[in-house]
Amino acid sequence: MKNAVTFVLMLFMLPIQAQDITTCPEQRAMMCTMDYTPVCALNKDKSVKTYSNACTACADKNIISYVEGKCPAHTLNTEEITALFLNNTYNAVIPSRKLTMEVYVDPDGTMRGMQAGHKFTTQWQVNDQGQICVSYRDKMNCRFVMLEEGQYKKYKLDEQGKKVVLVVYQSFASGNIHNY
Repeated sequence: MKNAVTFVLMLFMLPIQAQDITTCPEQRAMMCTMDYTPVCALNKDKSVKTYSNACTACADKNIISYVEGKCPAHTLNTEEITALFLNNTYNAVIPSRKLTMEVYVDPDGTMRGMQAGHKFTTQWQVNDQGQICVSYRDKMNCRFVMLEEGQYKKYKLDEQGKKVVLVVYQSFASGNIHNY
C-alpha cells in the first residue's frame, strides 16, 4: 500500500503529506449522498480517478485511498507512451468527428486497425519530446498524451496555447487481439 501511494505522489508531484491521505474503510458504504466534494482516489492497479466525493470513491471496492481535490492531469513521457501503446490494441473516440476506432500498435512501426468501418494502416513512432507521432496524409503529426481523471487523451495546443483533445482512449488490451 505504501509503495502505491508513493508511486502516485511521485507521478503527479503532488504537495501532499502522509496525513492528507485517507485510507478507505474495510466496511464500504452501500449508499452515498450526491454532494460534489471531489477526491482523487487510488485504485488497486495504481491508477487514479476523480470521484464526486469520498463516500462514492470508497464505495468502489477497488479503491484503496484518496486525497481531497480532483486528480491532476499528467502528460506522459517517452517511456510511458511506449509502454502504453507498444504491442497493444486500443479502442478510442475522436470527439470532434464522433468516430470510434480500434487500432493495433505494432512494434515494427505500423499501426493497423478499423475506423468508421474501414481498415487502415499507417506509420507511428515516439519522439524524444515524449510525443506519439502518427503518419496522416503523408505527414507525421506528433502530439502529447495526457492522463486526466483516469482517461488517456491525445491533444494539441491551439493558437492561444489551449489544449484541444483530439483522441480519447477508452481501453487498451495486450497484443493484436483482432489480427489487424
